[in-house]
Amino acid sequence: MLSLFLPLLLAQIAPTAPLPEADRIVHHAAIYTVDDAQPWATAMAIKDGQILYVGSNAGAAAYQGAQTEMVHVQGRMIMPGIGDSHVHLLEAHHPATGTVILESGHSLESYIPTIQAQAPNQIGTDWVIGWGFSMLDVLIGQFHFARRPVDILDDAVPNDPAIIMEETSHAMWVNSEALRAAGIDRFTPNPPGGVIMKDWWGRPNGILLDGAGEYVMDLAMERSAALDRLNKVALRIGYKHAARNGITAIADARAFWKRGYIDAYKNAEQRGVMTARTVLGLWAYPYLNDNAQIAQLSAMYERDPQSLLHISQIKIYSDGILNMTTAAILDPYRHLQLAGPLGLNYFEAPRLNRYINELEQVGFDFHIHAIGDRGARESLNAVEAAQLANPHLPPRRHHVTHLELVAPSDVPRFAQLGVIADFQMSSPFVLPGHNEELKILLGAHRVAERSLPLKDLWETDAHLVLSSDYDVGSFSPFVGMENALNRGPQSLPNVAAAVRAYTIEPAYLMRLEDVAGSLEVGKSADYLVLDRNIFQIAPSTLGQTQVLQTVFQGAEVWRAPGY
Repeated sequence: MLSLFLPLLLAQIAPTAPLPEADRIVHHAAIYTVDDAQPWATAMAIKDGQILYVGSNAGAAAYQGAQTEMVHVQGRMIMPGIGDSHVHLLEAHHPATGTVILESGHSLESYIPTIQAQAPNQIGTDWVIGWGFSMLDVLIGQFHFARRPVDILDDAVPNDPAIIMEETSHAMWVNSEALRAAGIDRFTPNPPGGVIMKDWWGRPNGILLDGAGEYVMDLAMERSAALDRLNKVALRIGYKHAARNGITAIADARAFWKRGYIDAYKNAEQRGVMTARTVLGLWAYPYLNDNAQIAQLSAMYERDPQSLLHISQIKIYSDGILNMTTAAILDPYRHLQLAGPLGLNYFEAPRLNRYINELEQVGFDFHIHAIGDRGARESLNAVEAAQLANPHLPPRRHHVTHLELVAPSDVPRFAQLGVIADFQMSSPFVLPGHNEELKILLGAHRVAERSLPLKDLWETDAHLVLSSDYDVGSFSPFVGMENALNRGPQSLPNVAAAVRAYTIEPAYLMRLEDVAGSLEVGKSADYLVLDRNIFQIAPSTLGQTQVLQTVFQGAEVWRAPGY
């Protein structure tokens, strides 16, 4: 009889296995975990870059050993590292593209002295490259019968090709040398997704919209050893800036593989520069042959669980932007139609369908730029068509970004199709009262009914993320959260929803939710220490929040001066 109870008796008197000794214990904190099972905790134990324990101060003390670093944070708030699903990290900091810097709101003629003074500083390319004018500057000038933009830029840069990006990057101002280098003349048709603006006599006037300008920028930034070196510089600066803003996972929203971006990112990982998990969205060039490009993109797919770098998304543009009338819309623009009454498509619906259908079979998720309501609808239609064509595939994680106009009938389709809605809230133009020009172009009723339906989509239980579109918007996630909570009827309901949209939801989008996006046992120790508890302040001040410390895989990658 004793033999029956012996195992039980031995189990009761046998010593329990000691708990592992933590490398670090962070305690006396207000830890917001983004874990529904345990939203708040006061302490966290970490070993080998992973979370051992999340809970109470007393519970964490059980993991303390002789070598454990004990970090008393004096009640400060800790939250998971930020995931930013729409970033232009390399582009934003590239030294070659910001030689000439202009301040919008001035006539093109007035820029000549500035361009002349800054153009000799160009590095990395024989082209002069700049940024900063506004299309409004161009249109006002044309209404006043000023000289053609190409003639003005010829005065500033007469002998070298020059290209200057509009402040949104959806138009380019070029000189005659640039037009010659690109083979653009009065007989050149508009390329896919672009418009070559012309004067009364049919001559190119020096303004290239969307895809037409991107084609010429590709010539200016044609890969070279010099630009490869500057790519590395850009990423070194970019990752430091990401860490300063608490960002520990990013999706590069336009990885120009023809410009050597892939090699630059691989080099950043090898050199230990990569302080955030990184997913690249390979740029789909609208002017390339489809058969060749699809084969090339397929060959670049990489998703190694042991790597910080994943080449697993395709960035494709459905349309342009509203304030340039290049966004694809369902009803005509009023008063101004630079690309026709309904805007344009970089990829017409049949091409978009083909790319998604074929490349999701390789494993790619799609990052689709759609700003107009027609662009959004065609994007959803393409995803739906791919699902019907590929019923054997596991659910994809395609996301549509921007969504500045969405037809009400298309709002529920995001949840129905499993498409992620990606909103950029870190620019002031998303706030009420900052879209007056759109009311002129579209009509006040359409803007009110269809503009940035953040709350409407949230209420459908669709996956919803917030991102920056840096450097178009502020890199600070807290600016994006504040704006998302202050949009009147289309606001997110609370701080928890905004935090979720910058943490676990982008982790899901990037297929990182098993390792990041929340503070749970077994996940990577990616976390932030903040200068305030964002749940205890007015939502209108959330954007002032500062990151005191960023920790990635258990290692500090940013500490604010004085902390």
